[in-house]
Amino acid sequence: MEISAVQVKELREKTGLGMMICKQALQESKGDMKIAIENLRKQGQMTAAKRAGKVAKEGIVSIMTDATSTILFEVNSETDFVARNDDFVSFVDKLGKLLLAKKPAAIEEARNLVMPDSGGTVESRVTELIGKIGENLSFRRYRRIDINPATERVVTYVHGKGKIGVAVKISVDPPAARASEAVGLLGKDLAMQVAAANPIAPDRQSIPADIIAKEKEIYFTQVQSSGKPEKIWEKIVEGKLVKFYQEAVLIEQPFIRDPNTGVTDRIKAAEKEVNAQIRVVSFVRLELGAEE
Repeated sequence: MEISAVQVKELREKTGLGMMICKQALQESKGDMKIAIENLRKQGQMTAAKRAGKVAKEGIVSIMTDATSTILFEVNSETDFVARNDDFVSFVDKLGKLLLAKKPAAIEEARNLVMPDSGGTVESRVTELIGKIGENLSFRRYRRIDINPATERVVTYVHGKGKIGVAVKISVDPPAARASEAVGLLGKDLAMQVAAANPIAPDRQSIPADIIAKEKEIYFTQVQSSGKPEKIWEKIVEGKLVKFYQEAVLIEQPFIRDPNTGVTDRIKAAEKEVNAQIRVVSFVRLELGAEE
């Protein structure tokens, strides 16, 4: 059966798949558009089932931002080669624009968004791409940071062409200094610090209580078997906690660009330059393929 270019174009617009795949699907369905779409989805689902056990830890971490929100998301593939594939790159770009426009609250909601180019959900589009590309793919993680644009600013940093993505939210008082170059440079330094040093939280108060409790439990277990007098156990544990904070808390870490100073010193220098108070509110760090 002869399939027209118009039919192929229509199927491509509905599915986002390649011309030859669409033409073959239409030939197999004898020109029936509905059956062709169903067959293509089945093909993608079959491939997805076959590839489900394959580890997908390559891919890209991407960041997009507008005046009120910043979104970070991770899309995985099995190989770095596929992460550079035109279809994969196009999907990531379209997904990022969709996420920024719709601003879903969490990954489950994000996966159920409707892709404007295909009419299907994000999750179904991933399945279709698995069928087309032949590798396991996964839209694995998504984070959103909202800001008050009058007083807050988010600065982002992507390392290694999408291997690590970081967004740091800072507040500035008075707000007039928020948009200054000095604050922007501070934000970039802080984002690079988070990428390199991987802190847990911006300050001590932001570390979950269960993490602190677990650290103390470990330290007490260690000191109890150390042979040292019980009367100094508490002091030893507190000393270990201080060291933990220096590693885990952003504002207590040594500054990576000048280890003889600290991150707090870098913040104070920026505060002096713009005559304002600056606080790190929060940050998000996504590392490609890393576990939560």
